[in-house]
Amino acid sequence: MTPFRPHGAPYTGLGPGAGQTGQVPHQQPGYYTNHAPPYVQAPQVLHAMAPGAVAPELRRKESKAVASLSLGLLSLVCLGAFAGVPAIILGSLARRDIDRSQGMLGGERMAIGGVVTGLFGTGLSLVIGVAALASALSLVQPGDPRSESPMLRPVATGTRSYGALDVVDIDERQSLKTSLAGITQAASSKGRTVVLQTYVRSSRECADVASALPDSRMQNALANVTLVRVDVDKFESELRAMRVDTETVPWFYKLDSASRPTDAISADEWDENTVTNMAPVLDDFVHGNLSSRRSPSPLGIEL
Repeated sequence: MTPFRPHGAPYTGLGPGAGQTGQVPHQQPGYYTNHAPPYVQAPQVLHAMAPGAVAPELRRKESKAVASLSLGLLSLVCLGAFAGVPAIILGSLARRDIDRSQGMLGGERMAIGGVVTGLFGTGLSLVIGVAALASALSLVQPGDPRSESPMLRPVATGTRSYGALDVVDIDERQSLKTSLAGITQAASSKGRTVVLQTYVRSSRECADVASALPDSRMQNALANVTLVRVDVDKFESELRAMRVDTETVPWFYKLDSASRPTDAISADEWDENTVTNMAPVLDDFVHGNLSSRRSPSPLGIEL
């Protein structure tokens, strides 16, 4: 059976001569075809990019952004504000330049990371610094000599040596009498001379004497001497019982093996508290050669 086709239309059915005309029938009502519609590919949609922009993966990293992130990380690890502040500055500049580049530069996230880590590292270092300062200040109470001069007086009890000179700071946990008894007995067994020095924490003269002790001239003048420094405020009553002057400081008292004062001089025996002035006078005093005195001994005895 031959398929129906309208008059004048090319034959497209099956059978002899089918498709020889090479014509494709119009798709109008009444036309019949066995050809499938041609495949039509959907058009590709390209993302819109700003004029002159570069694909994200091809954009050059802004150098300041890289430096900012590196410094920000260092501020967290060890450098604190020394690296944190530059990280904040470079990160801010990098973000500005990236925005102005119209897509030519990348690294905005790195710049932001540098600013954030820089802020955190700087803040952390400031907190640690303030805590350390507060801790240091808490160790120095008002009136403590360390708040006035590092050499004002010994900061701890015990014994220290400057050449042949031994300096002992009395521990207030036991009585002065007990401490002196042990010191004088030990010194006498070694043939050393014991000299008791009075001091108060606020005295500039006491500070000058303490700062002069490391000088070789003072060490020679006080060679083979055990210098016992006693705080007048802590042992005032016991010092008075020993006939030691507690009204002025510093005083220097030679003690015998029984811890009794035998001779004394004050800082009035020299002028300015310099090593040149102090060393000769103390040398003569220790060796019993100081015959001329500006101030008489409060003991009433001179040896």
